Amino acid sequence: MAFRIIEEKCVGCGACRWVCLFGVPVALTPDGSKYEIPQDKCIGCGHCEHVCPNNAIEPAPGHKRIKKVTINPENCVGCTVCYHVCPDKAPVGERGKPFEIDQTKCTACGMCAVRCKHDAIHVEYED
Repeated sequence: MAFRIIEEKCVGCGACRWVCLFGVPVALTPDGSKYEIPQDKCIGCGHCEHVCPNNAIEPAPGHKRIKKVTINPENCVGCTVCYHVCPDKAPVGERGKPFEIDQTKCTACGMCAVRCKHDAIHVEYED
């Protein structure tokens, strides 16, 4: 999953560059007037889309937005990695026991799924 910048709408403000939670190297185009998102690095959380003042960011063709993130309690070992990497502190639980995602806090960025070593986190995409 990746997002892209619609070149015609981009005003070069750089908001997308500073908001990425994953350190994606959003950079200026060769002419220095617009920004572009490297498609092979973007995980598709959509934080850049929400911060863009010109609505210049959208899912790349063939990609979908994350709809919901859940934890499979059978695979979760309660290691707390998901909690520590979540910018929203949406994973809740007790160390050593299966965690859950507090859907009222989760912004569906997918950071927890990227970092989970136990394949316990499921990401559901929009149709």
